[in-house]
Amino acid sequence: MMAGTNLERAVEDLPSLRGVFVTAMPDCLLYDSWTRPGEEWASDEAGAYFGDLVRANREALKSLGSWSAEMQVTIESADLLLVLRELRNDFVVTFAFDRTAALGMVRLQVKRTLSVLMDLLPRVEPEERPRGNRIYDYLLRYAPDPHAVIQRVALRTRIPLEQLEAPETLQEDQIASFEVCVKEILGVDNLHL
Repeated sequence: MMAGTNLERAVEDLPSLRGVFVTAMPDCLLYDSWTRPGEEWASDEAGAYFGDLVRANREALKSLGSWSAEMQVTIESADLLLVLRELRNDFVVTFAFDRTAALGMVRLQVKRTLSVLMDLLPRVEPEERPRGNRIYDYLLRYAPDPHAVIQRVALRTRIPLEQLEAPETLQEDQIASFEVCVKEILGVDNLHL
C-alpha cells in the first residue's frame, strides 16, 4: 500500500468518484486503492484486471500502428464510467466514476489527479520474477477453475504437480512446455508477461 502518500486526500474533492485503483506494473498487482464507503468491490482482483486491460489495449494499438504513451482507456457501463491511464511505466491508475458524471469533467479531474499522483507514487524498479512464476500467476488469474487447471497442466506436460506449484524450480524446457500448455488451455497466442 502507499505508505505516507494518502491516496484518500488526493481524491477527496471528486464528488462523482466511487473508487481509484493503483496497479503496479508489469506484474499487475494492486498497489493501493480507495473506495467510497459502501462500495464492496474486490480491489485486489480488479487491480490485476485493470493492469492487464491497459496492457492488452497497448498491444492492440501497436498492432494498428497507433500506439501512444498518452493512451487512455474509457469504459462506460450501466452504472460506472471507468478511466484507465498508465502513469509512467510503473503504474496503471483506474478511476471509477458514477455513470452520470459528465465526460469532460471526468477527463479534467483525471488529469489533475494524475499530476498529484505522479508526485506521490514512488519510482518502482520491477523485480524480475522467474518466468515460471509469472506464467503460473497468469494461469491462476485467468483460469476458470485454478485448482483443476493446474492438475490438467501437470497431466499434459508431464511435470509433477508439486513442481508446478513451485514454478521457480522449473527447468527451461519445462517452462517452455508449461507456457505452450497455458496458451492452449486459455486459447491465447501470447501471455503478455
